[in-house]
Amino acid sequence: MKVYGLIAEFNPFHNGHKLFIDSIKQKYHPDVLIAVMSGNFVQRGDFAVLDKWDRAKLAVELGVDLVVELPMAYAVEPAELFAQGAVKLLQLAGIDTLVFGTEQPTDFLEIADKINHSAGIFKQDYQQSSATNLTNYYQSLDIDITKLPNQLLGLNYVQQIQQHDFPITVQTILREPSDFSATKIRQRLAAKQSIAGLVPLLTQEQLVEQNLVTWDDYFPYLKYRITSSSVTELQSTYQMVEGLEYKLKKEIVSSNNFTQFVEQVKSKRYTMARLRRLMIYVLLNVKATEINNVYKNPYLRVLGFNKVGQKYLNTLKKTDVKLITRVGKKENELLDLEIKADRVRQLVTGQEENFGKMPYMKGVN
Repeated sequence: MKVYGLIAEFNPFHNGHKLFIDSIKQKYHPDVLIAVMSGNFVQRGDFAVLDKWDRAKLAVELGVDLVVELPMAYAVEPAELFAQGAVKLLQLAGIDTLVFGTEQPTDFLEIADKINHSAGIFKQDYQQSSATNLTNYYQSLDIDITKLPNQLLGLNYVQQIQQHDFPITVQTILREPSDFSATKIRQRLAAKQSIAGLVPLLTQEQLVEQNLVTWDDYFPYLKYRITSSSVTELQSTYQMVEGLEYKLKKEIVSSNNFTQFVEQVKSKRYTMARLRRLMIYVLLNVKATEINNVYKNPYLRVLGFNKVGQKYLNTLKKTDVKLITRVGKKENELLDLEIKADRVRQLVTGQEENFGKMPYMKGVN
């Protein structure tokens, strides 16, 4: 059996994603295609425009056989940790091949091997190394992380496979320059502009039905958290470093919206994405112990599947992998951080994200 995996956010699911999935099937003919997908919070430190259940439904309807959730503890992290979590879950799911998109042909195996065997040259320490140093290092390897983000993620996927000696083969699909951009689609959505022709009809229907959430909706809650918390309390937030808590306390007073606030906090040392991720941690009051708990207790949270996916899930049930299809008392302990994060999302949407929710099932009796 050929079990292929992909890593995605589908934020939102657009025609480029559909083309990518179709290309995998036409080129490699997998027996099962599994997607690890970010939940309600995404890697750049933002809220997914559609919730994880809607996005999982779209993925299954448009070609994926099985969708599992990438926990927030991995999803809202730098590329290295994002990749670590996603690859680890695909390994648990039993894939033999990982497929990812790339903007240009690149020997990912050779570059990843070079990085993994030269840790002394540059250590990816996101608490001590500036964003500029990181960018320059990758550029020395012909990886442009500012213009070609899929290259960075792909390289990190391969590094994780090599570091953990996972029996996973890597294949790539070349993305043409004309490919659709989720960022541009989100920008058009924010500006109330048409996205016709950019996304499948099913995605359009979902976007019309749901109220899209953004940082603007949650900024009052963030402002309250920072204003009401002591410096000591802010210091205990996951990834709070180098006195940033004082900067947050100072700048929040005069900030009227999220964009203005982050711009006032930003410096050359930190990327905008890193600061946005930190704001997610502050909003959710995330502690390092909560993140570590997720890292130490991996599980597969099923969000959706079709008949092929259901048949494959039955084989996984015979293994010792922790499979979660619904939330009860036992699962509640494993999903503690996820449930807390989703409760905060619910403050604006009013939608329950865990209890009583079942995976989307296509064509399953």
